[in-house]
Amino acid sequence: MLNSKLIVFFISLLISNIVLAQTPVQLPENTGDQYEIYRDNSVSDEFNDKILDSEKWGRRNTGGASIQGHENDASLVIMEKEKKNGKTTKYVSIKATAENGSPKTAGLVSQAAGFYGFYTVKFRFRGFDTDDVKEKGSVWHPSVWSAIGNYTNEKKRSSIKNSAFWTEIDLMEWENGPNGWSSDAPARFRDSKGVKRKVITKGKGAEKAIMTKGPFQTYDPIWQTIGLEYTPEYIKLWQWKNDEWVHMGKRVVKFVDEDETNPESKYTINTIGKNARNPAFWYLGNIVAGYVLEKVEKGINKHTINDLSVDFDFFRYYRHKSLENTDWDWENGLKNGGGEVQKDFSEIETVKN
Repeated sequence: MLNSKLIVFFISLLISNIVLAQTPVQLPENTGDQYEIYRDNSVSDEFNDKILDSEKWGRRNTGGASIQGHENDASLVIMEKEKKNGKTTKYVSIKATAENGSPKTAGLVSQAAGFYGFYTVKFRFRGFDTDDVKEKGSVWHPSVWSAIGNYTNEKKRSSIKNSAFWTEIDLMEWENGPNGWSSDAPARFRDSKGVKRKVITKGKGAEKAIMTKGPFQTYDPIWQTIGLEYTPEYIKLWQWKNDEWVHMGKRVVKFVDEDETNPESKYTINTIGKNARNPAFWYLGNIVAGYVLEKVEKGINKHTINDLSVDFDFFRYYRHKSLENTDWDWENGLKNGGGEVQKDFSEIETVKN
């Protein structure tokens, strides 16, 4: 017969397994021991406050006429909440509207830069589920992506200076079409002729690293959770599905050693040169490209301009362990975490409780 101490041990073991079970606030089980268990609070946000945290986010002020000039419009970024099945969800809603045929929208930009780690975002769309949008598509381009420039209503900042190599990670974006989803990583680089290259996205030898072309929930306004692994060796896309993390798409895009004489050979649909690994700011939001807006205003664009909301329940960043206590510098010697790494363990405590 088991003694009392052994029984307590087995009960404790069972409880610990329950605590460590996968949830959307934790990491995929088979990613290894690569990431810290705390969120980096300089970038992560639960969007649970009554007002947007201006120490974490600024309003985007570039990217097209639908954003420029609207960065101070309070009606386009709203902290909202709703109650369903006894549970209250708080979130930030980024609006896209069309007044008198002229689209206007908003975007948020992180005030600090992120780097290697696991990123997870929970989001949904409202406004895609109409018959005309299903038939024709939409002019709106909601997305979650990163860039080395931080364009806000305060000032432009840069995570790196004068670099010919960096990677824009498009974690989630909607492109017009019947299945317009894409998650990719178009890198920037200086080629063998010394020319800064723009990404080639069509034809053979495409240099745009693609993780997946979907599938996401497009027309049903439901919450979706996706995750991104950004490591020194690879990037990989995950989706929270049926209460577990699953690899989304068919690719793991690998960072490979640079060919110094012919860099363009290393930027493919499956690979990115290691020189392009850099910290970057994160964007949440929406734009209408200038050439699309011009067609809308002239009445020759086939796509609709119905109102659209992009809602974000949370955006979380778990550092890669190689950056455990690193507070990397970016423009003007500013520290990413304001002088110290901002570790948030509240999520772990909530899970244990």
